[in-house]
Amino acid sequence: MQPFLLLFLLSQVTVATAVAGCHSDRDKDHRPRKNCTAAGFSDVPAGLEPTTKVLLFPHNLFSSLSWSSYQNFTEIYEIDLTGNKVPELTPSGAPVLPSLGVLRLGSNRLTSLPDGSFSACPALTELHLSNNAIAALSDQTFSGLSKLEILDLSSNHIRVLPRLMLHPLPAIELLYIEYNKITVMPDNWFSQKEEVPYLFLSANPWACSCSLGYLHSYLDNYEHNVYVRDGPIYQPDAESVVCDSPGSLKGKPVVELKESDLCSSATEAGPAGDALMFTDAPPTTSTPSTTTAPTTTTTPTTPTPTTSTTPTTPSPITTIPTTSTPSTTTPTTPSPITTIPTTPSPTTSTPTTPSPITTIPTTSTPTTYEPGGGRRRGKSTGAGLFCFWLFAGCVLLCVASGASALATLARLIIW
Repeated sequence: MQPFLLLFLLSQVTVATAVAGCHSDRDKDHRPRKNCTAAGFSDVPAGLEPTTKVLLFPHNLFSSLSWSSYQNFTEIYEIDLTGNKVPELTPSGAPVLPSLGVLRLGSNRLTSLPDGSFSACPALTELHLSNNAIAALSDQTFSGLSKLEILDLSSNHIRVLPRLMLHPLPAIELLYIEYNKITVMPDNWFSQKEEVPYLFLSANPWACSCSLGYLHSYLDNYEHNVYVRDGPIYQPDAESVVCDSPGSLKGKPVVELKESDLCSSATEAGPAGDALMFTDAPPTTSTPSTTTAPTTTTTPTTPTPTTSTTPTTPSPITTIPTTSTPSTTTPTTPSPITTIPTTPSPTTSTPTTPSPITTIPTTSTPTTYEPGGGRRRGKSTGAGLFCFWLFAGCVLLCVASGASALATLARLIIW
């Protein structure tokens, strides 16, 4: 009996030490597991029990993923190749691993995933691809994964979300796409399954323009499904999805914006261009101020004929005998004339600036602007109006003085 027990114990020792660097245990669901973490393997070692359901090879030296290397494990459920050197995946034409439910390929060297990358394991429920260098996906990358519930694409270089990427994934429950370079979410991206319970969308450079309208409306309806995570801790936070551009909206939560904010942000540069146009206007407004003086020279020339017409009123004076009163009335008429020289005062500047008279039609009115963008009338029109009213005042004074002279003469005659 004792030799029997000795042989049995020796056989157990040989099995336990058949694969150096690996130890056996069970996962939380009591599945048989081989843990070969950081054992220096570059391929699946020989001697592992075919009944093993969980194979853990994190932080080893695997440089490829050969689906056929795991065919001996007929009930394989999980393969963990986190932290290896796998650069690409080769699609398989047949379901080589029909029982595989969990595949972990985080922190490898993947740069792209071709169509049907996981056709070898159609029963996947969890696929972990975080911390790679994946830059491109396609509509058919995850084709055949109708049972997939968890997809982790965080911390990659993804720029564009394929429009139909989620269509092969009707059972998706958790989607991690944070820490990528995604700017826009395609319209109706969640049309295959409108409500995904756990979404991680933060830390992407979202471009807040009209093209982000679908994400904005989706967040309005399902903001309770957007989360952030700190290790194993999940917290709902729809405001973690923030704008990266344009600058006026940078850092603002997408869910808090209005549709008008999204669609008007692209036209922010318009008013700045208008402001530049107005800043160029003031230098040209200085020229009309100098040219207004020549305009006053033209108005004094018109009063001279009018002064010659005023003496026509003394025609009845010739019928009156010569008296001393006309001498008193004649000084009254020069009195308005003495006010006229007040306007020729600007004429002193006219000899110095005769040349600008030719530029008056081109520069007077078009170059001055109101702050709101409208045009103002030039100063020359104001001077013209002043001269006109001054001239009219002179005429009225002359008429009044003539009337008073006639009245005094009539009184003298009557007296």
